[in-house]
Amino acid sequence: IDGTTEVAALVVLAAGLLAGMGSIRLASGIIALLALLLVEKSRLHAMVQRIDDVGLRSGARFAVMALVVLPLLPEGPYGPSGGVRPREIWALVLFFSGLSFAGYLARRVVGPDHGYLVTGLLGGLVSSTNVTFTFARSSRTDTGADRALGFGAVAANAMLYPRVLVATSILNAAVVRPLVPYLVPPAVVAALVAIVGARRSSAAGAPDVAVRNPLQLGAALQMAVLFQAVLMAVHVVRSVWGQSGVFTSAAVLGLTDVDALTVSMARVVAPTLSPGVAAAAIAVGVLANTAMKLGLAIFFGSPRFRAIAGGALGLMLVALGGALLVLG
Repeated sequence: IDGTTEVAALVVLAAGLLAGMGSIRLASGIIALLALLLVEKSRLHAMVQRIDDVGLRSGARFAVMALVVLPLLPEGPYGPSGGVRPREIWALVLFFSGLSFAGYLARRVVGPDHGYLVTGLLGGLVSSTNVTFTFARSSRTDTGADRALGFGAVAANAMLYPRVLVATSILNAAVVRPLVPYLVPPAVVAALVAIVGARRSSAAGAPDVAVRNPLQLGAALQMAVLFQAVLMAVHVVRSVWGQSGVFTSAAVLGLTDVDALTVSMARVVAPTLSPGVAAAAIAVGVLANTAMKLGLAIFFGSPRFRAIAGGALGLMLVALGGALLVLG
C-alpha cells in the first residue's frame, strides 16, 4: 500500500527508456495505464487491504511451485502402466490448484455478505460438493433461508460444467467438441434455475463454506499422488477391460474427484481409444457426481431445500442421462 509512489517513479523511468529506444506507442500505453491506476489509487488500496496473510503467502508459494519446482522435475516416463511423468503431473496439479485458488480468493474477497447465490456461485469454483453439503445442513437450522440456500446450491452446481469444459480444453482440446452435447442440457437446467433464484435472492449473508486453501503443499502433494495413481489405474483398466472398464472407472472417479476424472479421460483414454469415448466417460463420471450430490441434498436438506436443490439436481441428472442415452 505504501509503495505506490516509488513504483510509479520506476515505471516512468522505464517508459522513458522505451520511448527513447523508439517504442513510442508502448511507452504511451504504459503511461496511460499508470495514470489510470493512480487515479484509482483509493480503490486499489481497498482491494489490497482485503488480501490477507494466507492469500499473500499462497501466491508466493504458487510462484515457487510453478517457477522453481516445475522446471526442475524430470520429464519421464518411468516405470510400467503408462509410466510416471513427474513434470506433467506437477503441471496438472498447478493448473487445478490454481483454478480452485482463483475461486477461493474470489469467495474470500466477495465474502458471505453478498448473498447465498453469489457465495454458492463462487464456492462452486472450488467444490460444488462442499457447497451442496454445507447449504443442505444449514437449511435445517436456518429454515427461513432454506429457499435461498437451495438456489445457492444450484448455482454452485452450475459452475461444474464450465469448469470441466475449461479443464478439458486445456488438457485435450479434441475432447471438447464431443463433450459439449453431453454437458449442455444439464448446464442449461442449472442456469435457468439459478436465474430464477437470482430474481428471488436475498442480500442476507450466507453460511461460510469450509473449503481448505488449495495451495497448501500437503494438498498439492496429495493431488499429485492421486492424479498419478488414477492415470496408472485407468491405463490398466483400459488395457484389461477395454471400453466397459473405462466407463466403470469413470463412474467411480465421479464419486470421488471430478478433476481426476477429467485428467484421466482426457490424457489416457482420448489418445488410446477416441475423444468420443473419453467425452462419454467424463459425462458418466459427472452423472455419478450429480447423483451423489442429489443424495446429499435429499438426506441433509430441509423439505424446501430438497424441493429446490434436489429437484434441480434431479432434472440435471435426467438431462445428462438423456443426453447419454441419445448420443451414446
